[in-house]
Amino acid sequence: MPHAGFAYPLQRQRGVLVSAVDRRHHVQLGAMLGVGATLMFAFADTLSKYLARDYPVNQVAFARYAVPLLFVCIVYGPQYGFGLFRTRHPAVQLLRGVLLVICTLTIVLAMRLMPIAEAQSISFVHPLLLMLLAVLFLHEKVHPLSWVAIALGFGGVIVIVRPGGGFDTSPALLPLAMALCYAGYQALTRHVTARDAAINSLFYVMLVGTVVTGVSLLFVDKMPGSRDAALFVCAGLCSGGGHFLMIRALGSSPASKLAPVAYVQVLWVIMLGVLFFGNFPAGLTLLGIALIVAGGLLATLARRAAPSTASITGVIR
Repeated sequence: MPHAGFAYPLQRQRGVLVSAVDRRHHVQLGAMLGVGATLMFAFADTLSKYLARDYPVNQVAFARYAVPLLFVCIVYGPQYGFGLFRTRHPAVQLLRGVLLVICTLTIVLAMRLMPIAEAQSISFVHPLLLMLLAVLFLHEKVHPLSWVAIALGFGGVIVIVRPGGGFDTSPALLPLAMALCYAGYQALTRHVTARDAAINSLFYVMLVGTVVTGVSLLFVDKMPGSRDAALFVCAGLCSGGGHFLMIRALGSSPASKLAPVAYVQVLWVIMLGVLFFGNFPAGLTLLGIALIVAGGLLATLARRAAPSTASITGVIR
């Protein structure tokens, strides 16, 4: 009678092969979902820039929170119920929400005042800012490549905001402020990720954003017509759809694998900026954008080289 043990290692090996194929499939699926999320975010930003020309930025921001909040309640409410409110870090979740509201207000205002591609590209220095903050205040050790990445990223910002670059340089402070707030938001996200589910964290930022921007609407007296109201809803649906796809992507693929995908959004906003606003970045501006993206990608490689400092920075925007 043959020993069962002879067959078991073979089955395990097959299982490993199958799981490896499954992992590759999941990573590919996660990347596709991540690219879809960046496209949805890019459309939300394009609609936000269009609406911000005629409406207050807090009104635009309200749509980007209220509609996704309704979306989350409809999609996840039946499954989680009041469990959506479950958190072990209520104060931190509230602070995350406030920081993200500031991010939304500053980036929408920046897109009103400057071309969308430049505004979004400058805001993408947030992973580099987070890395810098971790070194300065948390005394984290980073890979030497990280310093090269920081130099590339901020060098790209300098190239974009150069005097005579085609727009007033003072609005460029807005996406930089957004990047700083978003770095803080991501640092807090790293704190809550270990104990709070992603859907609970998303629910809280949408809830806080809806409440804060909703209260601010008490001071707004401009009501949109039916066409613009539809655009507000579309902006919110694109934002919510982007978050939904990114959650699905993170469920299929590790965050470290998805980090480079976030920079595809820069390509989308360049194309949409040309298509809808006729804003094609000048040669040096394209160089600055390329330097920022290169710095972000290099920072991702550096985090992979130092797993202890890896995070979801740069993935959810």
